[in-house]
Amino acid sequence: QATKSDTKAFTLSLVAMSSTPQEVIAPPQKDPTIMNPAASGDHKAERFYGAARLCGTGSVVKFQDGSVWKEKDLYAQAIELNPSFAAAYHNLALALGEEEVISINGADWDRKCLYKKAIEHDPSFAPAYVNLAGLMGPEDTVIVGGGPVLDRRALLLQAIQVDPRCAMAYMNLGILLPPQSAVRLPNGTMLSPTALMATARQLDPSLAPNPAPSAVPATPRKAMQIGIPTTPTSVIMTPQKLVMPSSPVAPRQVIVRQAPSLPSLLGSSGGVTVALKTPAQFASLASGLLSPRQ
Repeated sequence: QATKSDTKAFTLSLVAMSSTPQEVIAPPQKDPTIMNPAASGDHKAERFYGAARLCGTGSVVKFQDGSVWKEKDLYAQAIELNPSFAAAYHNLALALGEEEVISINGADWDRKCLYKKAIEHDPSFAPAYVNLAGLMGPEDTVIVGGGPVLDRRALLLQAIQVDPRCAMAYMNLGILLPPQSAVRLPNGTMLSPTALMATARQLDPSLAPNPAPSAVPATPRKAMQIGIPTTPTSVIMTPQKLVMPSSPVAPRQVIVRQAPSLPSLLGSSGGVTVALKTPAQFASLASGLLSPRQ
């Protein structure tokens, strides 16, 4: 018959097991430790980036040299090796906590700075605009790469301009606009909040059904990760892992993640997938009007 001490020991054992991160063995093509020493920094960065995308919730990656890496550290290493790696900045932002800051090459970075840097290095990266908008409040503005001052609505319109099939951008824009208003899209079309959200659901049926126009923008449940784009325009958002603000869900943020084939937002466009936050989350931020990681 089990004693109280036996039961306590068993419980502690289960807790220890559940807190131990699962190790994922990196395949050769995603293991930088087995590369030729003469390999370029860009090629090594792609290996670290690919390994980071193997990480799931609570898991780590193990290389053949025995080293074990967390997702955030892998993306940070990819950026150190290739400072212009837009997708790595974006996915790192999705991996960070709400107020978390990470140090890279001697500088401190929060999520907003990482999204801005992703856009600077790849202006056609729609998910970064959506996720950056999700971190901003009604009165917040931002300047990216020396460009004009942008508020969150302008960021969402920019996402639509660079990717007319970015469903989450339409959804979040529809949620942010006043019910009886309308907005002119980059192609000149005028759409109401209801029409914007209907367009979003046409592009991605998985988005939250008919959120109230006064609610906070929808964001994918979990920001999606972006795969290494084969071309500057190959990035596509997929609602695979959508969460209102893409990754960590904060009561007022919308974030989106990207990956090779967009399961959460748009589908795939050969080469990149995006992880987004769910519209429900974006809507949950109704009090703040906006709320994309994911």
